[in-house]
Amino acid sequence: MAVTGFLKKIVEIKKKEVLELKAEVSINTVRKDAESQENGPDFGEALKISSPENIGIIAEIKKASPSKGDIKIDLDPAIFAEKYTKAGARAVSVLTEKNYFKGSMSDLKEVRKSTSLPVLRKDFTISSYQIFEAKAAGANSILLITSILSKEQLRDYISLCREIHLEPLVEINSEMEFEKAAFCNAKIIGINNRNLQTLKTDLGVSKRLASLFTEDHIPVAASGISSREDISEVLETGICNFLVGESIVRSHDPEKFIRLLL
Repeated sequence: MAVTGFLKKIVEIKKKEVLELKAEVSINTVRKDAESQENGPDFGEALKISSPENIGIIAEIKKASPSKGDIKIDLDPAIFAEKYTKAGARAVSVLTEKNYFKGSMSDLKEVRKSTSLPVLRKDFTISSYQIFEAKAAGANSILLITSILSKEQLRDYISLCREIHLEPLVEINSEMEFEKAAFCNAKIIGINNRNLQTLKTDLGVSKRLASLFTEDHIPVAASGISSREDISEVLETGICNFLVGESIVRSHDPEKFIRLLL
C-alpha cells in the first residue's frame, strides 16, 4: 500500500531531517556512541510479565499531536517521567518528532535520567541513523511503523535493533500489516487504533486484530484509550499491554490517573 495523507507528508520531512543530521554528525560517530551505551532495562521483559490481573501501561510523554494540536507544550519530561514511574507504569514512551508532536531528543535524554523504567523512542523511523541515535540517547526500544517501511527495511531494522539491544515496538493497523510484521520476526507488536493515513481512531481495530497473535508475540494496544473502561473492553481479547498518552497528559493528576487505569 502506498503511503498517503499525513504519513506521506511526515516521511518526506523525516528524509530531509536525516540528511541534515548526517551532515552534522556522521553515522559512524552515532553508531560508536550507540555501541558505547549500557543496555539498561529490557523493554520486552518488562511487557512480558503483563497479565489480565497485572496489566502493563506504557505511559507517554506527549506535548502535541497532528489530530489534536497542542496538548501540553510546557510539559516537563523529567517531572512527568518521575510521576509515571511512581504510579506503576511499565515503561515510558517519548515522542521525539518536532514538527507535529513538538518533541525532541532532549526530551528523551531528560526522561532517561529521571526513570529506571525502559524508555521507548516514538518517532517516524526511516533510517538506521535514527536507531543508533535512539540507543545513543539512552532508549531501550524504538517504534518501527510497518506502513512506512518495505518488508526488507523492516526486517533489517528489527535485526539491527536487536544487535544493539533495542527490542523494537512494531506498529500495525491492519491484518496485512500484521502478516508483514510477523514475517519480519517482530515480537512486540503495537496495534495502533489510529489510522495514520487519515488520523481517524477506532478502538475496534485492536479487538479485531487481537485474534491474529500467537504466544510468540506481545501485543500492545495504542491510541484511543482514555479510561479503565476502554482497557477492560480490550482486555477481553487477551491484550494486556496498553500505550496511553494524551489522556494521561491532559489529566489533572497523572499519577492518580495511571493508577485508575491499572
